[in-house]
Amino acid sequence: MALLSPNEQAEAGADVRALILASGQTAILLRATTGEQLYGTDDAPCTPVGDPFPLEFIPTPAEDLAQKIDATACVLPEAAVCQEDRIQVGAEIYRVQTVKEERLFGTVTHKVIRLVRHHAG
Repeated sequence: MALLSPNEQAEAGADVRALILASGQTAILLRATTGEQLYGTDDAPCTPVGDPFPLEFIPTPAEDLAQKIDATACVLPEAAVCQEDRIQVGAEIYRVQTVKEERLFGTVTHKVIRLVRHHAG
């Protein structure tokens, strides 16, 4: 027995979508260009992929920085963000540590990404 009808699932997804879009925030997806890079290096050149995409960006409070995550963001379920991509929010660039689909009784409403500030060096 399903707890939510297909219509209720669609409504829940639409509500979360509206909240993310209402934040008015966007980011640029950056992906490493193909070619040689040293194992473990974080200095691979990246290029923008597609148009800016909507997100709700949440900086990590200072007391939570011990987890080594600088921010989290909620993105639409169809966002093509992958682990180890980078995103640019304003002038800051972040490396994507994790991407997790969030579900509400069987329907994916959004993805949560955990971010680490990228320090070019």
